[in-house]
Amino acid sequence: MRDPSEHENAALPPRDEARDAPPRPAPPLRRPRERSRDRADIHGDVRPLAALIAISVVASVLAIGAVHVPTIAAVAPAAFAAAALGFRQELSRKGAVAIAFPAALAAALAGYTLLQAAPLPMSLLERIAPASADIWARALMPLGEAAPRFASLSLDPGASTVEALKWLTYAAVFSASAALSARRGATLGVAIVFVSAALVALVTVVHGLAGMTRVYGFYEPSVALAPWHTGPLLNPNTLAGYLNLGALSGMGLLFTQRPIAPRWLVAAGVALIVGVDVTSASRGGVLALPVGVVGLALLLRWQAKKRGRSSGTPSSVAWLFGAALAGGVLLAALGGTHATWSELYDKNLGKLEMLLWARPMVGDHPLFGIGRGAFESVSPAYRVNAGHVVYTHAESFPAQWLAEWGMPVGLAALAAFAWALRPARLGATRSALAAGAFCGVVVLLLQNIVDLSLEIFSVCVAMATVLGSLWGDSARTRPSHAQRARPLAARASRLVPAAAIAAGVVLPLAALRAGAPDVGADRSALRAAYEVRDPQNQGDREAMRGQIRAAMLRHPADPYFPLVGALVAYRSGHESAIPWLQRSLERALVNGRAHLLLAQVLASRGARKQAMLELRLSAEQDPSLVPHAGTLAVRWTKDFEELLGAVPEGKAGWAMLDELAVQAGIAGRPDLRARCDQAAIERNRFAFGPRLREAQALLAAMAPGDKSGVCVDRVQCAREIEGHAAALEAAQPDRSVAAQIRARLLLAEKRPEEAEALLAARCGQTSDRPECLRARTLAAAETASPEKLAAASKDLLAASCLAPVTCADTATWLGDLRLGRGEPGSALAFYARAAREDPTETRWLKLADAASRAGAHAQAADALERVAQKRGWDDALRRRVSEERARAMGAIHGP
Repeated sequence: MRDPSEHENAALPPRDEARDAPPRPAPPLRRPRERSRDRADIHGDVRPLAALIAISVVASVLAIGAVHVPTIAAVAPAAFAAAALGFRQELSRKGAVAIAFPAALAAALAGYTLLQAAPLPMSLLERIAPASADIWARALMPLGEAAPRFASLSLDPGASTVEALKWLTYAAVFSASAALSARRGATLGVAIVFVSAALVALVTVVHGLAGMTRVYGFYEPSVALAPWHTGPLLNPNTLAGYLNLGALSGMGLLFTQRPIAPRWLVAAGVALIVGVDVTSASRGGVLALPVGVVGLALLLRWQAKKRGRSSGTPSSVAWLFGAALAGGVLLAALGGTHATWSELYDKNLGKLEMLLWARPMVGDHPLFGIGRGAFESVSPAYRVNAGHVVYTHAESFPAQWLAEWGMPVGLAALAAFAWALRPARLGATRSALAAGAFCGVVVLLLQNIVDLSLEIFSVCVAMATVLGSLWGDSARTRPSHAQRARPLAARASRLVPAAAIAAGVVLPLAALRAGAPDVGADRSALRAAYEVRDPQNQGDREAMRGQIRAAMLRHPADPYFPLVGALVAYRSGHESAIPWLQRSLERALVNGRAHLLLAQVLASRGARKQAMLELRLSAEQDPSLVPHAGTLAVRWTKDFEELLGAVPEGKAGWAMLDELAVQAGIAGRPDLRARCDQAAIERNRFAFGPRLREAQALLAAMAPGDKSGVCVDRVQCAREIEGHAAALEAAQPDRSVAAQIRARLLLAEKRPEEAEALLAARCGQTSDRPECLRARTLAAAETASPEKLAAASKDLLAASCLAPVTCADTATWLGDLRLGRGEPGSALAFYARAAREDPTETRWLKLADAASRAGAHAQAADALERVAQKRGWDDALRRRVSEERARAMGAIHGP
């Protein structure tokens, strides 16, 4: 039954809590009973709806952003329950349900995504999506199996099922928020997102202050995090995007006529969010925030001019707004570290290359895409940059939509959302609150043209809450907008709440069944199984093959699973690894580990030349494999010309030559080491390792008694050493390596005073000061000045004694140096310092020996008793203690 006051309220001015409008005329008087009933209708039913929306928003972000399938499945039912409650309230008030267009569009995209995940006959798939059909057809070839009879448009159907759940959840959150704001205005929904962002910022600060490396003390991130980056949202770009949305929503709340909380408290929350936003070190996020602030200021100014006022903002609110921004910047300055500013100043734009990968991906799958959520397993076939890196998203939501949904659906979705969510439709041109929240959404979208935040469930839940709140409030205050939404038929309307509840039960269960484990979890599980199972054992081998087969059927385009299959085949020796490697190389343009394994397979078959070529490809495609490739190359051959086959062309090959030189030195081939170092220097004149080894070899040849014949002309050798030193200084100007080389040259020329003076002047300006001071101490030991040696030793000890262990090591080294010079008395003082800092058995023994040689027999006996406390007494130790005690007594009572 319709509310009798509904017609009367329609004649009133729009009830926009965020608008700076003149006081509204009082509504007609009602009977007390009618007013009581309306109040219960407004407050009693709205609170459960607001609570369910708040649970969806806050729980999703605090649960590590809801990036894991079980978390999404656990949070989604709250959103569906909220939508069902909102639909039920609308049905009871109006007798029908009108689903907002953006929610219907999101639901349609969810349905299309489910269609992508549905199995189709292979014959049909070959006609409508030949590229996807080819991937499915070849997925099981390494196992010797035929293509599956049924396959999906999606190349990761489990991930697509999860994405369908996510998009239907966004539709539910939007609908619930619209229902809430249609009755209470947009303030409450926007405030929920603002409070959620403030909670995220606060939890991140708490983790930083506590120095925590695990989220909440128990969740271990899969990657190492920089300081102050541990929190619910681990990715800096995701964190910045979420905080930008929250910050601008909070700024909009500041300008509401009747704020939901004291303005000073809202301003404090904005300052906290802005501060953590900057320290997140997301370049895109930090650059986008000022754009949103400027956009908000322009919208507010436009609104004020529209109303014929010079300013629509009270001066106190404007000052509070400025104070919030300034406070956020101040917090960022206080909390920012050197690493934070280095990340912000980083000019590396390598991730923009991913936009280039999406183009051929879209070209191969133009109509139906690769399947929503399949980017992570499909993208290696298009990745062109070197390294062993997994990219889970395209770092651009338009590119990701086009690649995963296909061009027709992707373009239509982009255009439809842009039209439906235009500023005028959401009230951004009429309301300060709507202007702030809308600017937050725009900033989030702008950032995600080059970032990945929109692929994170919690971020989209928050954005759907804001957009739904603005949509519902605009429909409430502008009835013409509400009339455009066609209500469903009465019978269909009654089914909508039940359908929302059913979807909230069925889809999470389907996502858990089909989407878990995801591709990342499958990789981790397979790697763990490979590390504990023995491929030479038939039972273990068959179990591994079954696990690999299941993973390849879940993710047919991923190159990792056939690579593990190749490793199992190679280690077992029961089958060829070539078919597995062929499949892995088909699915990844850059696949250094597959090339490295192929090199080993070829070498085992005697094809050494081809093996060297594969080593070169592995080094080119994954520089981290250079040490492994260099070790294998020198193991297989000691011929320099053959080794060149494993070296990448051009300047990039110097790193491989450097590693070959290291391995040649380990193998005891100084001639091969020298040729590799010289070749590396020819390709890169600032090659650090080769320059250093060449200089050290020349210095060793200049030592007295050297018979290598390398330095026949000592003057020429000195010139070459100086040339190496100059190159080393240019390569690493902040280190003391060049000064140490020059000092060693001066020592070889019997000029120790000059060597000590050179290092004394240089050591205070280098990043490796303790290492430089050791070299200075050695040079001072060659001089005839005890004062220089004492000064150098003092400086070295002061620079090293920042931690007990390093202090003890340095003091022991100084004691050994003094004892080698025949100065047991001086050595005794250093050994005593070492034993105090880090009392180990070895240090007490050194102290005892030095004390005995210096005549301090009582001190030697005390040190030996400390040794006995460490390892226990034995006859030799008892005898020695007795001797030292006796000598001490003899010294006391002697003549």
